[in-house]
Amino acid sequence: MLMIELEDNEKEPLYEQIYEQIKHQIQMGDLPQKTKLPSARKLAAYLDVSRNTVDFAYGQLAAEGYIESRPRSGFYVCQVEELAALDIHVETEEVRGGEKKAQMPYDFSPSGTDMEYFPYHVWRKLLKEIMINDNSELFQKGDPRGDYELRRSIMYYLRQSRGVHVHASQIVIGAGMENLLFLLRQTFGKKCVVGLENPVYTNACGILRELGFGIRPVAMDHNGLNVDDLRKIDADLAYVTPAHQYPTGVIMPAGRRGQLLRWAREKEERYIIEDDYDSEFRYHGKPIPALQGLDSSEKVIYMGTFSRAIAPAIRVGYIVLPPKLLDLYHKNVTAFSCSVSRIDQKVLTLFLSEGHFERHLNRMRNLYKEKHDLLLECIRKNIPGASVSGEGAGVHLIVNFHIREKEEFEQKLRQQGVVIYPLSFYYIEGTPREEQYILGFTRMKKEDMIEGTRRIGNILSMIK
Repeated sequence: MLMIELEDNEKEPLYEQIYEQIKHQIQMGDLPQKTKLPSARKLAAYLDVSRNTVDFAYGQLAAEGYIESRPRSGFYVCQVEELAALDIHVETEEVRGGEKKAQMPYDFSPSGTDMEYFPYHVWRKLLKEIMINDNSELFQKGDPRGDYELRRSIMYYLRQSRGVHVHASQIVIGAGMENLLFLLRQTFGKKCVVGLENPVYTNACGILRELGFGIRPVAMDHNGLNVDDLRKIDADLAYVTPAHQYPTGVIMPAGRRGQLLRWAREKEERYIIEDDYDSEFRYHGKPIPALQGLDSSEKVIYMGTFSRAIAPAIRVGYIVLPPKLLDLYHKNVTAFSCSVSRIDQKVLTLFLSEGHFERHLNRMRNLYKEKHDLLLECIRKNIPGASVSGEGAGVHLIVNFHIREKEEFEQKLRQQGVVIYPLSFYYIEGTPREEQYILGFTRMKKEDMIEGTRRIGNILSMIK
């Protein structure tokens, strides 16, 4: 039976109270699988709230995979028993696909950020303050894990925004994904086999391969990495992007997350690497909680970066090591200093602690939402018949143009100055059943987005 008690306070919106209470009842097993929930209209009337309030709560629960909508039937609880047993507490490298040419005017690249709104004056001001004041200690060798003040600022940010269970001592700072994965390789002290989502973020795959990790592609379905297929390979690690899979945009629901955590618990040496690369950019509802926040068995290695939210050149990333691996880190990683300048660390610390990052992030989230919505509108208007997936989060869309002559299509696009990125490039093995394309929007001007999609539509009308 669904029990909800609402409190009228300004700290927690009504939709969030409904969402939290239903989620808790599902996690605790009070609402078992296949339980039908009241319709949004009936629940709104019962709670004396607006229909939109319940719609927002149900939408967030559906996005996270706690409930599912069945056409003409209503909302039902999904299978999440694996999570009910847990103790739950509250840099990118340029993509090489698509034969990109220099100075192509309509480049729908999924990489990079819109630097027009970067707070240069704030960054200069903070840097000037650091250099004017007596900060001579910043020119000395610091903690190999990164300065404590920065790690503490990141700790507070992760606790509040991502629900990550973390202490500053668990955080290790590094200059981008390459350095962090290298440190992780040294921490394990042995070659490990990694199960990777297929398709995958190719940069991560290339780095892992160069570092000597064994690579094993694992098929995906509509819920993310297939855990049954993961069990068929002898993997020590699973590398996943559960909040917004790259590149497909799939959100791993609660039930699949529970299955993945159970896989990790089955053997002591197994761990999950959670790459939370763009969790800040979700345009409808709340951000999807981190997988690490659901883990009571200390099996998730959490990885994040400021490159996507601030600027690629910042080159500051971090990993959160489980306590067991932290002991291995101190034992096996003794000869390497932190790869991020202490001056850059200090600037970022002030940027976080003084609230500049939060303001900048809100500004960029609004900007990217405008571009995201505009690109959707342009596709619907200028490219009739195209199918879109992966919308609602991230900085790119997946588009299926339903074409037969892939080579001719891509050739004519290049002739018109348009660059899009085939999804097949991101497969470790195999190809999609039908070619789809990635269209990014962060670095595109709005007028170029409109013209670029118009040209795509014109080409499709000629070759179909």
